[in-house]
Amino acid sequence: MANVAFIGTGLLGGAMVEGMLRRGDAVTVWNRTEAKARALESAGAKVASTPEDAVAAADRVHMTLPDDEVVDRIVAAITPRLRQDAIVVDHTTASPRGTKARVASLNAAGVKFLHAPVFMSPQMAKDGIGIMLVSGPNDVYASVRAPLETMTGEVWYLGAQGDLAASYKIFGNSMLFVIAAGVADVFAMAKGLGIPAADALTVFSKFQPAGLIKSRGEKMARGDFDASFELTMARKDMRLMLDAAAGQPLIVLPGIAKAMDEAIARGHGKDDLGAIAADVIK
Repeated sequence: MANVAFIGTGLLGGAMVEGMLRRGDAVTVWNRTEAKARALESAGAKVASTPEDAVAAADRVHMTLPDDEVVDRIVAAITPRLRQDAIVVDHTTASPRGTKARVASLNAAGVKFLHAPVFMSPQMAKDGIGIMLVSGPNDVYASVRAPLETMTGEVWYLGAQGDLAASYKIFGNSMLFVIAAGVADVFAMAKGLGIPAADALTVFSKFQPAGLIKSRGEKMARGDFDASFELTMARKDMRLMLDAAAGQPLIVLPGIAKAMDEAIARGHGKDDLGAIAADVIK
């Protein structure tokens, strides 16, 4: 049974704590809003009055915090109280540049620190499924790999480069946001056409575009813009989409239309749709 400290027990952190307690860990928690930490007492957690007190006896310290500034502040506060062999695992979705500096500076100073953001909902965190990305020194990761694997369905170790887990995490989240915005624009078009939103979604029971992220994405990454969907024709289809919305507010389609117009003006009209990224990857 490990002695674990958990700093930040919001939706995700609290769910992670519940999973740890189910697996038999002894967990001491702290949260800025004490009631969120107290809510875990009935599951077996011990509540500390300060972050420093929470970590004092911990073999591992886990954190899910709002942003880089809070992570830096908490780490500065707890470092003097950490046990010599304690490992700090930060699950915060944080900036790649800030995280890279943090991983390097803390490990150089003798603090065993990993960054480990996740693609997990609170329920997934309770159930120990999903994906955990990890960046940091290999020896530190190796010493904590086994308990991390109990927390999730897959631990993806990206190596010692401190910013990779943070980078991949925001890459993934960006696609979540684009999908939500794209669905909102589908609903806007459907409203403009008098089609119920739920009915509009039925097209995706047959047409499932997720695979295009890999197939078209790999072509774009290579700078291969040999047309399978010519940009000028895609721009024509975009006009149909904008017209279909009939004045309903759109989120992403107008921005894509602008990018298409700019790429066409740069001479990419006969190239593939993916040429909207030509200036980014060259």
